[in-house]
Amino acid sequence: MNKKFIYGVVLASAIVGNANAGSIFDALSETYTTNPTLQAQRAYLRSVDENVAIAKSGFRPNIALIAGYTDASVSGNSSLADKDNSQKTMGARLVQPLFSGMQTVNTVKSQDKFVRSEQNNLFNVEQSILLDASTSYLDVLKDKVIVNLQRNNEQLLTKRLYETEQRFEVGEVTRTDVSQAKARFSRAEADRIASEGVFEASVAQYEQIIGSKPDALVEPVDITKILPLSMGDAVSYAMTNNYTIRQANDLLESKEFNTKAQNGALLPQIDASAAAIRNEGEIDLYSGDTTIDNIEWGINMTIPLYNSGETRAKIRQSKYQKWQAQETVLEARRYVMANVTSAWEIMKSNKAKIKSIKDQVSANEIALDGVQKEEALGNRTILDVLDAYQELLNSNVEEIKAKRDYYVSGMNLLLSMGKLTAEDLNLNVELYNAKEFYKDTKNKWLSLSVD
Repeated sequence: MNKKFIYGVVLASAIVGNANAGSIFDALSETYTTNPTLQAQRAYLRSVDENVAIAKSGFRPNIALIAGYTDASVSGNSSLADKDNSQKTMGARLVQPLFSGMQTVNTVKSQDKFVRSEQNNLFNVEQSILLDASTSYLDVLKDKVIVNLQRNNEQLLTKRLYETEQRFEVGEVTRTDVSQAKARFSRAEADRIASEGVFEASVAQYEQIIGSKPDALVEPVDITKILPLSMGDAVSYAMTNNYTIRQANDLLESKEFNTKAQNGALLPQIDASAAAIRNEGEIDLYSGDTTIDNIEWGINMTIPLYNSGETRAKIRQSKYQKWQAQETVLEARRYVMANVTSAWEIMKSNKAKIKSIKDQVSANEIALDGVQKEEALGNRTILDVLDAYQELLNSNVEEIKAKRDYYVSGMNLLLSMGKLTAEDLNLNVELYNAKEFYKDTKNKWLSLSVD
């Protein structure tokens, strides 16, 4: 029976930039590049970037060409009867905002902070996807080893059943012993089938998240080197760098600027306008066909007094939204504190559990050896030997699960701190630069293309 299983996570080597750290990084790199959930979140963020360009349009002129055609039919004794009474209008108009009560300025700042908030949320999604991919990778490894353990156990009990039947033929054991051996063999067969089913489910999950079939997965190395030395260190780092807290802080600033923008609707609005218009047609009773070119410009000011209460309702609404964002910051800090503390304690518990199970495995190995020798001398029954086999198998399976749980809890701790990103893991990928995309988008005037 397989008694040893060295099981870890390749994260430590990644931090120091070891290109041969292990194939888990190939899986994580593939996930980072192709995972549809992550790709969809990036596309969403690009759409959010456009909100700043939309807000900046308040600084820019509106330019339009205008044209019109009218034709009037006059009947009766009028001198205009039976004449061409059509009129054509062509021209261009420009309106340039000059002052909007600081609405545009504050709206741009509000949307800029909202973009930054969503950039932090993208890192949260990225970390969640990488955690899922890592967990899936570790699950496939774990379940594959369990399948091998169950197959080894089934083969061992097949041999044991055959030996028991042979001994029954010569009268050394009873039919009861044979039945017990058959029962344990049947259980081993059922456990092997069940473990194979779990393994196939893990493979399917792997394909869903990572996008390819697991092939030649390797046992990762230790994760300890990149974990914080204490829970205090973990909490201190998370309070500054956790992306949920960063997102909440940026969202609060966005709402504060939005409140200022809504207040600006109560202030005067000033714009400059210019127009060049040509009118052609029968517009004068005596002069006949006439063409008039008209060029005009001006400064316009609107002082809002009352617009059915809509403006004031929006101001009150923005204040409540700012209040909500303030509470969200407090909620985020409490949430992160609880997550870091929980992840640390679970990881610590899982690490201690591994040691206890290792001791259990060692004790069960000794017990099995002793029971087999005692059974050969007639001091133990076949059932005692079968029980010892099962105890050792169970402890080996539990050891594998405990090691998987420890490393997953370690990665959960890294996520809660904000350190489970592609950049932190030093993945061999081209990092998605959300800030660069935003920089390219926010100042576009005319482009219709998307990248």
